[in-house]
Amino acid sequence: MDLQEVWKRVESEKLTRPVLGTVEVRKRSNHPVAKLKRAYLLSIGFALIFLIGFVVLLFSFEQPLIRGSLILVIAGYAFFLVVNTSMYRKINVDLPIDQSLRSALTHTYTFISENIRFQEHVALFIYPVAATAGFLMGLASGGDVDALIQKRVILLILLGLIAILTPLSFYLARWMYKVSYGRCLKEIKQLIDELNNPA
Repeated sequence: MDLQEVWKRVESEKLTRPVLGTVEVRKRSNHPVAKLKRAYLLSIGFALIFLIGFVVLLFSFEQPLIRGSLILVIAGYAFFLVVNTSMYRKINVDLPIDQSLRSALTHTYTFISENIRFQEHVALFIYPVAATAGFLMGLASGGDVDALIQKRVILLILLGLIAILTPLSFYLARWMYKVSYGRCLKEIKQLIDELNNPA
């Protein structure tokens, strides 16, 4: 039997014969880079929702101190929204299937890890402002914020609140980054290790 003739016949049948049954099309890839991109899209959505919420709060209070602190929080969320959108666009899910696959995965792993560290450090400046904004909004229900904030006991409570909430928020954010991106980064690292040390 001539193998070339068999091959030609198979190829011609594939072109002319209709496909029977259904073809499963996977809409969502389980590749760690694709999952990472979806995680960034989710974080963009959450940042947008919180940003809208803080803008609504901004117009709900007239006190300058509250508005000033809310403007700073809004600026922080707008910054994170821009950063996450930029990162989302930079993640390339069309990875090459050749020697450059390892360098593409390494690049993705490195710049995502560095971006997470960068966001963690920038957020350290946002947490005290967010705690202050929340505290001042709570004070607004008790009367004149400008008068209340001048009392020593109120200032001490505010400083204590900032001292407690800032590290708590930092570790909570770190845990959230680990939940959102950690597994994907771990899988990418395993792929890189496999490409570096093929069995």
